[in-house]
Amino acid sequence: MARQSKSRVKQLKNLLIVDGDTEERYFKNILQRYNMSAKDVKQVAPSGGNAVTFALSKAHSFESAMRKRYENYYIIIDRDYLSRDEFERIRREANQMQNVELIFSNVAFEVWLLAHYQRMTSRPVDASTDNDIYKQNLDNYLDAPYKKGDGVQLDKIISSAEHPIDTAFNNTSTIQELNYDNQCTNVGPFLRQLVANR
Repeated sequence: MARQSKSRVKQLKNLLIVDGDTEERYFKNILQRYNMSAKDVKQVAPSGGNAVTFALSKAHSFESAMRKRYENYYIIIDRDYLSRDEFERIRREANQMQNVELIFSNVAFEVWLLAHYQRMTSRPVDASTDNDIYKQNLDNYLDAPYKKGDGVQLDKIISSAEHPIDTAFNNTSTIQELNYDNQCTNVGPFLRQLVANR
């Protein structure tokens, strides 16, 4: 069997670029659970309205360092405290690139986590109020204080449903269109696509 050249770049399908510990741990768990190869998760610092440019810059540096190259880039962010102008700029930049897709949750990734347990609906959101509501609801479902990025809790959330992606997808079916003002997440369609193309 021939050895692979050290200078050869490994071609992979998808790079998921996240800006938080919770997202990184969740997606690594899901990728492993569903045996989705040729996909990596790279965490970068939150960068506000420069999310696309910054994420791609970090992704290309990562590719060079690891001698890898990806076909598609998925930038996974939540609104937190983005202004409307920053949100629109991020959407525009992602839409202008053929191999970049924006995966967005409003106001926090926890809207997707809660969907493993309950139906999520479209309603106006407020970052400070909704983050507290998401945390309280997750506290109740977990029977313990919810901690962002806690691998044990994320595993419990994912394991709470027989088909975690399908359950959460169905529970977010009415909020999958991206919206700055209302609760939304398009994580479900994204994960279904990844599973279908693994």
